[in-house]
Amino acid sequence: SASKTLANEIAEKQSVGEKMEAEIDETRQGYVPVAFKAAVLFFVVADLANIDPMYQYSLPFFVNLYTTSIEKSPPASVLAQRLVKLQEFFMYALYQNICRSLFE
Repeated sequence: SASKTLANEIAEKQSVGEKMEAEIDETRQGYVPVAFKAAVLFFVVADLANIDPMYQYSLPFFVNLYTTSIEKSPPASVLAQRLVKLQEFFMYALYQNICRSLFE
């Protein structure tokens, strides 16, 4: 009957959706170490304001820099390599931006 066929199709699509959700969650968890390091760096940079109020950096500045790093860092097919490249690219971009503001 049509309703049973529809129910089977829905169940199949739901199963595929659950598998996809599990894959996304697994991939997301792989990025947690990089996100943790970025969060630590944010608070380090934010503490520069304690040295001199001129060295204040906003969260939008930091998020924009991180987003740009995600887009511009070299791709890699293996997650571990991608994480290393992303971390290195972001740290260097942050270093360049902070140094530019400190010494100009």
